[in-house]
Amino acid sequence: MNKDDGVDYAIVGGGLAGLNAAVAIRKHDASKKILLVGDEPHLPYDRVPLSKDYLSGKRIRDRVFLRGKEFYDQQKIDVLTGKRVVKVDPKGRTFELDDGKRIPFGRLMLATGARARTLNVPGASLRGVYTLRTLDDCERLRSSMRGSKRAVVVGGGFIGCEVASIFATAGIPTTMIEAASHPLNVAVDRVAGGWIADYFRAKGVDVMTDTQTSAFIGRDGAVEGVQLSTGETLMADMVVVGIGVVPNSELAEGAGLSVDKGIVVNEYLETTAAGVFAAGDVARFYSPLFGRHLRVEHFDVAAKHGMIGGANMTGKRLMFVDLPFFYSYAFDLKIRAYGDLSRKTVSEKRGKLTQGKGFFQLYFDDGRLTGFLSVNGQFDEINELKQLIISKKTFSDTSKLTDEKIGLKDIAKAAQAEGTGTGAPAIQQIS
Repeated sequence: MNKDDGVDYAIVGGGLAGLNAAVAIRKHDASKKILLVGDEPHLPYDRVPLSKDYLSGKRIRDRVFLRGKEFYDQQKIDVLTGKRVVKVDPKGRTFELDDGKRIPFGRLMLATGARARTLNVPGASLRGVYTLRTLDDCERLRSSMRGSKRAVVVGGGFIGCEVASIFATAGIPTTMIEAASHPLNVAVDRVAGGWIADYFRAKGVDVMTDTQTSAFIGRDGAVEGVQLSTGETLMADMVVVGIGVVPNSELAEGAGLSVDKGIVVNEYLETTAAGVFAAGDVARFYSPLFGRHLRVEHFDVAAKHGMIGGANMTGKRLMFVDLPFFYSYAFDLKIRAYGDLSRKTVSEKRGKLTQGKGFFQLYFDDGRLTGFLSVNGQFDEINELKQLIISKKTFSDTSKLTDEKIGLKDIAKAAQAEGTGTGAPAIQQIS
């Protein structure tokens, strides 16, 4: 294909959502032109192993990529790597690359993802201070691990916990700094967070909470330590800043699309401009299940967004009605979360704070179970809690779910039998 020619389907963003969109488009349209543009120099890859198996060395590089080059050739999906889209014109149906090329399109998807949030303190640009978002980030960090004597992880969220666990397992003395009162503070309460902090300490990670980073100090351009708000300095030759991400919504803003903490899309993943879609980490999508817009930065949502959005680009009319899901591993803790953890009026705990059988953190919004987080929870109980979210049942006494003498299976069955209003839309098969 001549890169200056127009394309029927354009996908901006070479990640999981973008790839799945291209696959779905080709499934429903066997002949029209598909162009996927990514600003990284790589074919689409899976970001999940970057803070897990690939960082630890358990996964080889080839297994990070979602598909090999031959797949794109066979499917007649044109891929432009190392190219950045600088402008989108929804009315004129064109987009412009950083080399000045302007390409007409029929329909377009923005799957531009997100970028790592940086810490705006002195010394942030020192060599040895990393963020972890891309494959190149991960490979630089892997190289640094081989010679590191001491590490500091700034941020006690999911990425921070994963990275700290890998460093400690590799024998690198590691300190994790969290500005809030406990790790995973967005997802668990103070009691559960305190248990997680103690668990990490028992595994060799020094966890410092209620602590902020004020500067990175170094010599000859390389980091040597982290200065804390308390005035204390922690020595370190390797620092990872894991304090969240920022959605890459600038293209959408420039194109006049609705943006509110992400690109606003409806349940069909279409933006405020007809024929322009958004998917994955950058999309703030309407959830019929919860009756509000959500933005979720994890594998499962990105993959399904891509499949549904891609199908809709070909003329299908599929809604994204799935229950959002993500997972995280740290040491022997297997953490899974379902639903919406962002809005809660009550938080309850089910199970004892132990590594073995595990426990659940349950989130209620006006008596309705809207989300939960499982730490080493059993799959049968996970499935029963998922059913309770989907049933939209409201509990006058939310503490009922904390009583392990009452089986979740019985509660879920009762909720299913009772029915609650219109209930949730049925999960769709994408075909």
